[in-house]
Amino acid sequence: MASSSSMEPLCGKCGKKGVGVFKCEDCLQTFCRKHSNEYRDLLIHQLDEVIFEHDTIQQTIIELKEKQSDYHCLIEQVNEWEKNSIMKIQRKAIEKSFAIQNKKISFKIHRIAEQLRKAREDDDFIETNFRLWTMNLQE
Repeated sequence: MASSSSMEPLCGKCGKKGVGVFKCEDCLQTFCRKHSNEYRDLLIHQLDEVIFEHDTIQQTIIELKEKQSDYHCLIEQVNEWEKNSIMKIQRKAIEKSFAIQNKKISFKIHRIAEQLRKAREDDDFIETNFRLWTMNLQE
């Protein structure tokens, strides 16, 4: 029969056996008191790294949301500017169209007035001229 001292668990790091031996239920390694504390410190350090990574990711997400909010604000400003610009351009186009139309009408009326003046001065007109002038004025 084996002695009780040969059944005592050994530290996986230094090979010591004794009363203060700890067995990790997760990795199934056995540690003496000294190495148990080192192992615990290692786990705490790993936990701190995970927490730091989590915090970094969370901060990145917050910054992205802020940038996205700024981006949406800029998009809204650009859309508003675009809408206003289109309205201004349309207004100017309508104004120019009216101005061109008025110029054409003024030119046509002036040409008819010249024809009427010349016809009166020369005393050279017939009924067909009246119909033509009236038709041109109605256009």
